[in-house]
Amino acid sequence: MRRTRPVMMLVLLLAGAAPASFADMPGKVPDKVRFSLGGMSADAFTEAALSSTSAGVGATINFEDVFDLPVNQTVGRATGYWHFSDRQYLDFGYVNIDRTGRTTLDEDVEWGDYVFLADAEVEAGFRTRFPYAAWRWGFLQLEQVRISGSAGISYLGLEASLKATGNVTDPDGNPISGTVDEEASIDFPVPMLGLQLDWAVHPKLMIEMYKRAIYIDAFDLRGGINESAVRLHWYFSKHVGISGGLDRESIDIKEYVSGDATARFRYEVSGFALYADFAF
Repeated sequence: MRRTRPVMMLVLLLAGAAPASFADMPGKVPDKVRFSLGGMSADAFTEAALSSTSAGVGATINFEDVFDLPVNQTVGRATGYWHFSDRQYLDFGYVNIDRTGRTTLDEDVEWGDYVFLADAEVEAGFRTRFPYAAWRWGFLQLEQVRISGSAGISYLGLEASLKATGNVTDPDGNPISGTVDEEASIDFPVPMLGLQLDWAVHPKLMIEMYKRAIYIDAFDLRGGINESAVRLHWYFSKHVGISGGLDRESIDIKEYVSGDATARFRYEVSGFALYADFAF
């Protein structure tokens, strides 16, 4: 309980920072600070490759098929915004997904500086972290419809790892003794541009739709990110409600160079999300 007090104090401070001089949406719900806490029943698709820079990116591996990573998993999410002036918002969000799988290989798998041989018992892990923050500007502000554009940053965090004891060699075929734990990771701040539509269909009902995307080819990173969502919000009281809809995140990193290693990631997670909504 003590840990929640600073969070609630911050929310109440933001809610009371200045008197609202703009219309709420939907009309019977406060619209200065809102946040949603919930989860998503996610279907995931994961491909990755790792090799030395001199050799280029190696063969791409499907982690669900080869390493028996769970395709479906329930994950927690948090989103929200601070509506601090008539047309300006500060958006924020966070999602963290950890998946692991263990299997006995049917064929050799090359990963980084090692070859995991057929019959090796391999533990695979894939972790994603996406904190997000953005400034959003409402260029159309009507009583029932708002359209806004955003510019922000998503701190892209991806980690893919393979671990095995025995039945592992180097690329020249020399056996490796002991436990091998080889990881490929990306930790990179990525700018995001977005477009959002909010439509109040009832004084306590609102449809929210957004899409955020970017493609970059700079700073040792070449690839793109897409995020989108369609949600229906129902506020059954002035400050509390529920929402649900479809969320999707897609990442296609064609090349990422870190030191003497080159990695490739293709990752998509999508599914139905359900949230508890809070408005102040």
